[in-house]
Amino acid sequence: SVGRRKLQRLLAAGARVRLVDPILTGRADVSAGVEVVGRCFTANDLLCAQLVFVCTDAPEVNQHVAAEAQRAGILCCRADQPAAGDFSLPAVLSRGALTVAVATGGGSPALAIEIRDRLAQQVPDSWGLSLELMAQIRRKWLTKQDGAKYNQQVLRSFWAEQLLPLFEQKKTSEIDRLLIETFGKEFSLEQLHVQLPEGIS
Repeated sequence: SVGRRKLQRLLAAGARVRLVDPILTGRADVSAGVEVVGRCFTANDLLCAQLVFVCTDAPEVNQHVAAEAQRAGILCCRADQPAAGDFSLPAVLSRGALTVAVATGGGSPALAIEIRDRLAQQVPDSWGLSLELMAQIRRKWLTKQDGAKYNQQVLRSFWAEQLLPLFEQKKTSEIDRLLIETFGKEFSLEQLHVQLPEGIS
């Protein structure tokens, strides 16, 4: 189950994945784009690999795979003993393009997940939606030729005090009005090429 979670994150990041698992012999329920090797691990499975994730419930297997990866000069993540591997992955919270990562240095992955889940209650989807808009505002502001000075503090205050409350209230027309009043007509949602998803009314 740990391996399946990591598999989905790797695929989402665009990785090409080779999955070695004897239990999967003859089964086709793995995500598209995954090379399935339905047998026990051999050192040849590391050919052309750049990263290795070993996620079995057998410590001796995990140790063997990690040792072979080290011998081949490939970074390895051990799910059972993160400190014994070369790296560990943080617990990740995503809201669109907004990513919040919680890491414990491999000391307690369960605690990282707990903290991530608590943060999820404090970081609404509207933050991710507003990020796309703020990115477009920033790009346009930085490329304007009228001498307007880019000011991080102004944008930070604008986001927290004016824009975010409107996102949380799902008031698209008021968001559009605020953008025009604050920055000018060329900063409307249409001009910024930002289309808010359905459900924002």
